[in-house]
Amino acid sequence: MNKTNIIFAFLSIYIIAAFAWWTYAHIHDNKEFVSLEKHQIETECYKATVDVNGEIIQGMFNDSNGVKKYFISHYPKLEIVFNPQNENDYNNFLIRPKENSYFELEKKLSRKIWMYTSEGIAMVVLLFWGIILIYRSLQNQIKLKRQQSNFLLSITHELKTPLASIKLYIETLKKRKLDEEQTKTILQNSLNDVSRLNELVENLLLATQLDTHKYEPVFKTVLLSELVSETTDKFALPREIVFNFQQNIEKNISINADENAIIMVITNLLSNAAKYSPKNGTIEVSLKREMGKIILSISNTGINISEEDKKHIFTKFYRAGNENIRKTKGTGLGLFIVKNLLTLHHAEINVRDNYPQGAIFDIIFKNHEKNIIG
Repeated sequence: MNKTNIIFAFLSIYIIAAFAWWTYAHIHDNKEFVSLEKHQIETECYKATVDVNGEIIQGMFNDSNGVKKYFISHYPKLEIVFNPQNENDYNNFLIRPKENSYFELEKKLSRKIWMYTSEGIAMVVLLFWGIILIYRSLQNQIKLKRQQSNFLLSITHELKTPLASIKLYIETLKKRKLDEEQTKTILQNSLNDVSRLNELVENLLLATQLDTHKYEPVFKTVLLSELVSETTDKFALPREIVFNFQQNIEKNISINADENAIIMVITNLLSNAAKYSPKNGTIEVSLKREMGKIILSISNTGINISEEDKKHIFTKFYRAGNENIRKTKGTGLGLFIVKNLLTLHHAEINVRDNYPQGAIFDIIFKNHEKNIIG
């Protein structure tokens, strides 16, 4: 349990305890107040008895009715009772609280208890809810800060490496006389690094456009079968020695889509598969029709993706682990771009385990009426 969790746990316990004590204190005070009111009524009974006796001694009354009128006007909370066998004997009486006096006090106490209890519970719930929102917001900020830190570290590495290579190639050409074949190799490697930098910049620009909802797809009829095959072949060409690429593509499947966006989706998923696959590992691309849907799947035989990472891998900047110890290249933008481009196509993407190891990314184009032409 980290420091933030401990602080919020302590704060939550303190607030609950404080309001529980507040509620208890108010209820206890009201019970004391009711007890004092009962005692006051009992004291008033004694005072009224002395007062009425004094008035009778002074000859202020002629009968019991006179005593009752005087008593009612002076002591509304009490009642006077005469001997039922001889009510004319107004010297013989009993003064006591009215029947509903204690009942009203108990009723008032019950209302107060209910009021303070409900207020206490409501305040605890609201404050606890507020604490949870603040905690989640803080956790999101911490997570975002960590992801941004990882992104800065990764982007620095992604930029620094090809730039250093290009600089080394240029210095080599400048200082040494090379034969035609060596020069050709160095120039090709330099072009590969420039392409890598260009791809990185394009990903950054595209991610910004998607994040600000400024990317505008251009839809047209695209022969998806050929597009998937050509994009896979182009990606696999320089990597055919390292990975075993397999294609299982059903022919004549067309959709209404943004061609460049679909190429970007396939390329990013292939790049992701290559990053996490071992040398001589298998990367398989399949395209098929299934129950009115078109499913494009890209799988690898690399490391498994944990259930926790599956929940976040399509989030911008998210990469499993820490950038300081992570060995794979990347910026955490590829799958974010894939997810958002597919959302624009009303398509879904899911990730599942590839047994015995690896992962499978399934793209599902569901809306046959609107998206699928062939």
